[in-house]
Amino acid sequence: MRRLFAGLIALAAAGVLATPAMADGKSLGPPGGTIYAFDQAFRTVATPTSLPDRGPFDVIYTFPDCPTCASVSEAAPGRGGYNGGRWMVMEARGITTQLTNAEAVEAAATSIVDTGVRFVCPLIHA
Repeated sequence: MRRLFAGLIALAAAGVLATPAMADGKSLGPPGGTIYAFDQAFRTVATPTSLPDRGPFDVIYTFPDCPTCASVSEAAPGRGGYNGGRWMVMEARGITTQLTNAEAVEAAATSIVDTGVRFVCPLIHA
């Protein structure tokens, strides 16, 4: 039992430590830390999940032209239609500064591309 518990702790620590590597857009999930929605900052818990492209998802935007920018969501807890952190990752290209709401992302992007990545990651009020 102690080995199982130690193994679970090691897996959790590896997930937290690997979070920055997820920012390259080639891994599952967004970077841990902050995600913006409706001009509000949310904390995240990066989870190593990959979902099939079935069922409801909310869009989360990543910014390949701004590697230091936090992701932006079109949905959030407490808002109608939030799917509990089931995300469809879209790359919003041409954005080089931090935006904090989906409407601004859609207006500023030169193109928006579906990455095909689907995952689960809850948003937590900061």
